[in-house]
Amino acid sequence: MANHPLDPIFHPRAVAVVGASSRPGGANFVSALIEQGCETIYPVNPNADEILGLPVFPNLGAIPGPVDHVISSIPADRVEPMLEDAGAKGVRSMHFFTAGFAETGESDRLALQQRIVHRAKELNIRVFGPNCLGLYVPGSGLAFASGCPTDAGPVAFWAQSGTNANTVIYDGALRGLRFSKVVSFGNAVDVNAAELCRYALADPQTEFVGAYIEGLPDARDLFQALRELAAEKPVALLKGGMTDAGARSTRSHTASLAGSGAIWRAAATQANAVLVGSMQESIDMLVGWRFGAVPQGERVALVVGGGGLSVQGSDDIASLGLTLPDLTVATAERLRELTPIAGTSIRNPVDTQSLWRGDDLAPTLETIAADDNLDALIVQIGTSWGGAMDPGFAQKRQDRLFRELQQATPRLAKIGKPVALVIPTSHDPFTAQLSGGLLQRVIALGYPTFTSVPAAARTLQRLNTWRRRRAERAPG
Repeated sequence: MANHPLDPIFHPRAVAVVGASSRPGGANFVSALIEQGCETIYPVNPNADEILGLPVFPNLGAIPGPVDHVISSIPADRVEPMLEDAGAKGVRSMHFFTAGFAETGESDRLALQQRIVHRAKELNIRVFGPNCLGLYVPGSGLAFASGCPTDAGPVAFWAQSGTNANTVIYDGALRGLRFSKVVSFGNAVDVNAAELCRYALADPQTEFVGAYIEGLPDARDLFQALRELAAEKPVALLKGGMTDAGARSTRSHTASLAGSGAIWRAAATQANAVLVGSMQESIDMLVGWRFGAVPQGERVALVVGGGGLSVQGSDDIASLGLTLPDLTVATAERLRELTPIAGTSIRNPVDTQSLWRGDDLAPTLETIAADDNLDALIVQIGTSWGGAMDPGFAQKRQDRLFRELQQATPRLAKIGKPVALVIPTSHDPFTAQLSGGLLQRVIALGYPTFTSVPAAARTLQRLNTWRRRRAERAPG
């Protein structure tokens, strides 16, 4: 258990959904909780008797058992009396999916938000939101959307945006990420990013942290919390509102003050939190940490199956601050034995037909990884097949490729250099199906996966910088 006041909130005995509905959609919290395995759910709606097989109660006071956490899905002007019922019930936390507060810019709505926050504090009820999706805690059966993995993992993510919270769960799950907690906290009138960062530091279930933050009144407190957290656990930070246009947008989204982009960049550097530019870059960083892609330097080998890929990939890698050193003579001689001369290259980048044939890939990768001139490998194993390709041939080729990779895995692990696998996405349904299947198979082997060579290179460069700065700050 984490030694932090927030921890009991992530382990409620029962959850009530006020304004519960049986309608399908992303805000059907009852359905999401049932799917996630939440043990005790109380739908509250005075106009229904049963929702999704569960008995419905007219108000919180009518619920027979204890309620620790409440999800509010009712209009803002009906929240105050519901809050009084929650206080009488002994509720300890409340998530306001309810919007229509300070983010509207209207003075009466700001006043309503202030009254609710003040009264919740008097009632000793912690508030998530308003204007947010709330909590995803697979270890406790909490979820705010259907389709979230039910198994937990070591990644935490804090987001002022519900869309970004959904993105990290769904897209991250496809890349092998599993989560200890994901919190969408919206306007952050009570529980905020700084408190969540301090919770992540104390939480033994959390090893890696990502955050999407638009702004908050006390940036100094967040900067301090980031420093404390990043000194112990890796942190990827996506800051919304870094430009003037983005800053204006944050005020209408979560009523946040965005702050100067230069200040945030400086704060991230001082904390050694990795500042990223998109949600996909956030996921890339978390994948890199989670699957051991931190290199011990900037020297990279690129392994592809095509001349154009090798040229373009070389440009991408060099432009992102990594180097493509020459391979040693011994490595080149061994690759010459494995790779036919025609249509290939045994320099760095390595253009090898083994990625097309699906054979000799294991000794090729083992030979390259053992080269003393290298710190990491980027290997593009996915490709575009096109709708005209024979499905049986394509699947057999992919199976051979996977078996070679599976054979190489123990040897590559012993060598200990990161091997970043690139499996590009595709709009072609046949290629997308093959790539998706290959992606899940290689994730099961423990490889970090990326959708492009630039994404892999950018992540390796950031991981190397993060590692170097962390080493420089280590005591002694």
